[in-house]
Amino acid sequence: MYTLFKDQAIVLKRTLVGEKDLSLVVYTKKLGRESIFIQNGQLIKNLPVVSLTEFNWFSGVFFKIKDRLYINEIDNFKNVAIEIVKDYTRFLSAYNIISWIYSFAPHQDERIFILLKKTLYYLTLAKNTDLLELAFLVRLVYLNGELNLNAIDLDTQERDLLTFLLKTPISKISSLLGEENQNPQKIKEKLLSFTHSL
Repeated sequence: MYTLFKDQAIVLKRTLVGEKDLSLVVYTKKLGRESIFIQNGQLIKNLPVVSLTEFNWFSGVFFKIKDRLYINEIDNFKNVAIEIVKDYTRFLSAYNIISWIYSFAPHQDERIFILLKKTLYYLTLAKNTDLLELAFLVRLVYLNGELNLNAIDLDTQERDLLTFLLKTPISKISSLLGEENQNPQKIKEKLLSFTHSL
């Protein structure tokens, strides 16, 4: 016997299996990262396949049997992938964000789900994708309880930028251009080096 429950899921990866089946890796609000196998998923006529594309999210009814997650129905979905893949820098940023979820968020955390959902949405509007990427990364490290700015080799300007990105809503960061003397890529590398050293 199984219990149906409502949840939201963000698609991290979609894989076509053979000619009929579909495999998904999703990050759900209630369960964290999960795999879903949809038998004959490529053939189901009423399944909104676009909702099951990387970077999109959907809400629906799910159930678990023996630690395997299944979709009972999809209520609605948001297609941000179409805007992300139109621009190569947005796509690279989204790809980096998803890879950090794999690396730093194997567990369930509703705050990480909300952060990921907001970041992917505002990535479609961002004027400076590097800045938004950095904001996501510093918040993800913070939410994991691993952030110690004093332990990272940062100059004052870099430390101030990370502090600003932690305190400023993602919606506001997406509208910023960034300053010419800022190097988000360099700061990302320092932050990633710090997290990998833990």
